[in-house]
Amino acid sequence: MRLVFMGTPEIAVPSLEAVVEAGHEVALVVTRPDRPAGRGRRLRRGAVAAAADRLGLAVVQPERVAEAAAEFAARRAEAACVLAYGQILPPPVLAAFPRGCINVHFSLLPRLRGAAPINHAILQGLAETGVTTMFMDQGLDTGDIILQRATPLEPQDTAGSLARRLAGMGAELLVETLALLEAGRAPRTPQDHSRATWAPRLGKSDGRVDWTRPARELDRQVRGLDPWPAAFTSWAGRQLRLFAPTRLLPRAQGGRPGQVMPPPPGEDAFLWVATGQGWLGLGQVQAAGKRRLPATQWLRGARLSPGARLGVE
Repeated sequence: MRLVFMGTPEIAVPSLEAVVEAGHEVALVVTRPDRPAGRGRRLRRGAVAAAADRLGLAVVQPERVAEAAAEFAARRAEAACVLAYGQILPPPVLAAFPRGCINVHFSLLPRLRGAAPINHAILQGLAETGVTTMFMDQGLDTGDIILQRATPLEPQDTAGSLARRLAGMGAELLVETLALLEAGRAPRTPQDHSRATWAPRLGKSDGRVDWTRPARELDRQVRGLDPWPAAFTSWAGRQLRLFAPTRLLPRAQGGRPGQVMPPPPGEDAFLWVATGQGWLGLGQVQAAGKRRLPATQWLRGARLSPGARLGVE
C-alpha cells in the first residue's frame, strides 16, 4: 500500500524499517521538528527523521500536523501509520486516508491509555503488558482494536529494556495489521471503555524518591523511570539519580528510611538503603554533573559516615 508514516523517537524506528522491508511504499514521513540538544544546544535530528533520511524517504516536520494536510492530499496515501508521534490527530487528518489511520500503542488497550504506557506498566506492577494496533478516532487511544500481542514483565525490566522489546513486537504487529488492512480483513473490536486505565505523561518531579515508602514500590519507581526521567534522591545537598539493576530485601529490618546500610552477604555490588518497609539495593547511580556509574564506585568516593541517610537536606 501507499502510506504515510508518522512518528518521532527511537521506539518508532523499527516499525518504519519493517513497513519499508515489507514492500509498502512510504510516500511521506511526518515527524516533529528537530530540537536543540546537548550542552551546545545544536539542532539534533530526530530518530525517525534520521532513519527516513537513511532510507531515502521524503520527510516533513510541521509544528502542528494539520499544517501537512496539503502534503497528505498530494501524496494520495491509502493509510497512515502513527507511532509515538506526539500529537492527537485532528478530524481533517483522520479523514485524509481512505483506509484510516493505524496507531501502534504500547499497552494492551483499554489498559494504560495515554503518553507513558511503558513506564506505567512497571510503576503499577503489572504482570504483563503488550502492543495494540487500532483504528484511530478523535479520542485518546479510544479507537477500535485490530490486533494485540502480550508479553510478561520480567523482574528486572526497566522502561528502557521494555521499550526495546515492545518496539520489536510493535513492528511485527504493524506489518501483520497492514497485511490484513490491504486484504480488507482487518477486524474492528470496540474497546470496553469501562475497563480503561491511564498512563499520564511523566515529568522530572515524578522521580523524587520518598524513602518512607516500601522497598517494593521504590524498586518499581527506579526501574519504571530508567533511563528517563530517572528516580532521584539527594546527598550532601546535591541530586543523586538512581538506576537499575536493583535488589530487594522486603523483610529486612533496621535503619531509618534513607539510611545507607551494610550490604548483606554476597550482595556487596549494590548500594543498600533502608526504606519504610525493607531494604532496596541499587546497582547504578549518577551524581550531579557526573556520569552514570556502578553504585559501589560512587560509595568509595562518597566516603559516607556511619548512619548516613540519603534524601535528608
